Amino acid sequence: MNFRSLPKVDLHRHLDGSVRVSTLRDLAVSGGFRLPTRDLRKLKAYCQVGPDCRSLGDFLEKFFFFYEFLKSPEAVERIACEICEDAAKDNVVYLEARFAPALQARAGFTMKQVVEAAIRGIQRGRKKFGIDARIILCCYRSESPASSIETVELAKRYRRSGVVGVDLAGDESRYPAEPHYRAFDLARKYRIPVTVHAGEAGGAENVREAVERLGAVRIGHGIRSLEDGAVLDLLRSRRIPLEICPTSNVQTCLAKTLELHPLKDLANTGIGVTVNSDDPGVSGITLSHEYEAAVRRCGLTCAQMAAAARRAVDAAFCDDPARRRLREKIERAWKGI
Repeated sequence: MNFRSLPKVDLHRHLDGSVRVSTLRDLAVSGGFRLPTRDLRKLKAYCQVGPDCRSLGDFLEKFFFFYEFLKSPEAVERIACEICEDAAKDNVVYLEARFAPALQARAGFTMKQVVEAAIRGIQRGRKKFGIDARIILCCYRSESPASSIETVELAKRYRRSGVVGVDLAGDESRYPAEPHYRAFDLARKYRIPVTVHAGEAGGAENVREAVERLGAVRIGHGIRSLEDGAVLDLLRSRRIPLEICPTSNVQTCLAKTLELHPLKDLANTGIGVTVNSDDPGVSGITLSHEYEAAVRRCGLTCAQMAAAARRAVDAAFCDDPARRRLREKIERAWKGI
């Protein structure tokens, strides 16, 4: 099966983890940053994970190398437009791009301005490349509770401009969710859809907390839900899907290999699974690569992969007219699979 030729939905893709190496070089040079090399092949080793990656912490360290390059309106707008172009080339017809405004802000470049720059880039990318792209704003575990509240307020403010949800991201093994409870209470008050990174570096109890305390209606990763049957029951009863990202799970050593990834086991328990790209720039992959890996290496049947593609439509944080248009595209192309 040629997955690249099929229309796809990506619910879990980080804006800052999707930057082209060539763009990082351009941004570094224009920003006056020193680079260890300007050779793209050699520079890739600093921006993408290799076989020595041993944890989520190791994975996230790649971002430390280039994050300062991204803290300008021009950089954010450019990478937001390019994420649309790269997704469209891979036949992704609907994309939810997420980022943490608190991480890309700096003196003279506020969180509000970060969001506005991303909106400009996404809107330009939508128009130029014909992709339906939306934005999820991430609260970040290691940042202050005040920044999370501001993030939710920004999500409320820009809902009519393409912001469709909020997330809690970051290393859950080191930073608890509790300091950010108030922000997610606000998200529920404002009726902003919530997805939460949980059951990745932390255990199944974090998935329960994400659902019961933070109000998550989707779970980012969530593969460690298998550790607790009661958590699986919770996900099934509330019909909460998982945003699975196979390659990054292997790169962060949550699964030893793609063949040993629990995606198949989760699907066989009746949990709603979707397949997504996470950080394609850092991982060196595309969503088509992840679909193929899910079938050829993780063990999903083609029928299960088709079900995951359809489930992603149902789980998208878009309005009903957009969902109907998206469903028609997916059903037409995936019919009979």
